[in-house]
Amino acid sequence: MKLLVLVLYAVVPLLTSGQYPRADEPLHCPPEGLYTFPHHKACDQYYLCRNGTVTHEFCPNGLLYSDHGAVYEFCAHQWNVDCKGKIVPHPISTPGCPWQFGFFAEDDRQQCNIYYSECVWGVPERKECHPPGLLYDDRIKGCQWPDQLGCKSENIIGFKCPPEDTHNKYWPYPRYYYNNHAIVTCVHGQPRLIHCGPDEVVEQDALTCQALYKEDKEPHKK
Repeated sequence: MKLLVLVLYAVVPLLTSGQYPRADEPLHCPPEGLYTFPHHKACDQYYLCRNGTVTHEFCPNGLLYSDHGAVYEFCAHQWNVDCKGKIVPHPISTPGCPWQFGFFAEDDRQQCNIYYSECVWGVPERKECHPPGLLYDDRIKGCQWPDQLGCKSENIIGFKCPPEDTHNKYWPYPRYYYNNHAIVTCVHGQPRLIHCGPDEVVEQDALTCQALYKEDKEPHKK
């Protein structure tokens, strides 16, 4: 969609770099195609040009106008949009949803939690971090290693890193077998669960993920 926006800027002399259409000015809208214009003041609003017709559009609460990374129409999660000083609306909260759209920590605010809420139109849906071994981090709106949140990874994956395993060939980040599809890497004494890909298995001697042959699903041998 970014390409379409750039094409429109080339067609309309009014919209030079750094300028936005004023609300009281008509927009030149080509008779064919789909284009968008950023609003001159509001970050959650934009103008939509569809086959010669211009409409003034509003993003749902928690989303902001963007020509990439959209999750609804031409609107993306607010943490992925740089408004450059434009007005951002206030949150509209419902039970379990600080904003109508977005990812949020659960109401209990447990720091070490594998669960989080995805809000769509103000309705929360409980989600679980995947793959296993990760916890939700509201700072990045995603899941990451438990030790990055000050949480004990060993309580989550059921593995305790041996102390000072200097003879491990992967020291200072020693590796250990976990199961056929995952290994453990210890980082500063905390285990991190590393999962193999869907067509890989753990090679127990090398402690790496090895691709499977499509024919027999056995690890490649070098």
